[in-house]
Amino acid sequence: MWEPTRFLLFSTLETMSAFALMLAIFRIKVRKYIWPGLFMSLLINFQSYLMREEASMSALAPALSTILFILLITTVVKVPVMWSSIIAIVGTFSYTVVQTVILFSFFRGVDTSTLATSVEGAALQAATSVVAIGVTYFLLKFKIGFTADFEKFRFKWEHIGVAAFIVFSLMASTVMFYLDNMLLVIAHMALAVGLFLYYAIRKERDEY
Repeated sequence: MWEPTRFLLFSTLETMSAFALMLAIFRIKVRKYIWPGLFMSLLINFQSYLMREEASMSALAPALSTILFILLITTVVKVPVMWSSIIAIVGTFSYTVVQTVILFSFFRGVDTSTLATSVEGAALQAATSVVAIGVTYFLLKFKIGFTADFEKFRFKWEHIGVAAFIVFSLMASTVMFYLDNMLLVIAHMALAVGLFLYYAIRKERDEY
């Protein structure tokens, strides 16, 4: 009984803080979407809990979680699906980079294969969530982040290019988590986040 409760509690805290962070990066008010975000977080984590029991499917959990975030942002926050994808991927990868830094800094000697079911894993989730919430508060407090007219895309080929890279990112993230190679995960995340942030900065400049 304790293990499912622990998993859902700390994973929901983690998912909610990641959701708040991804909205804050693009200067979207978080408070308006807390309850829909909480519902989706519970759905995501219930799905993750079921999938982690099946080793062949556990690597798919991050990609499916990202897809659910995209659907949430598209349907509830009312952002076009292309921008929803960018927001979800940038936010998810940014959160994971923060978690990886904390993992290497404070949990270096811990076997990563046991994190999902250990006290250390819960502590890692809690620590990352606290940092993410702090960053979210800082971004919103000082109005730092990207602003863009989500309804506009300049060229049609941009739709195709961004969509293709989104699909590639989701597929690549699945492969990286399946291989369980943190260096590859970090390299992939750095590339994806860098390209999406470059795109966001360029779009923001184009509108001013």
